[in-house]
Amino acid sequence: MWRIVQLKSDAEPWWFLEGWESDIVSEWTFDTKQEAFNYYKEKMHENLVNYEHVRVKRGTQAAFWNKDEYLFCDDCDEDLQVFHGYILFSEHEPFIREKMTDTEKQFFEKIFTIKKEA
Repeated sequence: MWRIVQLKSDAEPWWFLEGWESDIVSEWTFDTKQEAFNYYKEKMHENLVNYEHVRVKRGTQAAFWNKDEYLFCDDCDEDLQVFHGYILFSEHEPFIREKMTDTEKQFFEKIFTIKKEA
């Protein structure tokens, strides 16, 4: 099973901070890898258009944001940047570069050729 999760948080999706699952705003499941890859690519293209900044870690963990989108943190008494994150999972583990074939690595690298952040 393949799964894509979308998060909205004050942390990038690769941190997996305690309770990160509560930041999930959408989730999609797929029976095949190809379906998951195609949908992931579609979602990434939408977000590349809608957000000023993107940062990608481990090949498929992406964070998008606009500098003017904040949420107020009551505990820390300050505004925090909002990140819209996406993670691609294979079974129950993030699908990361170390698990990819060379062809899969090229597929995901092509998606993010318009990177705005390193």
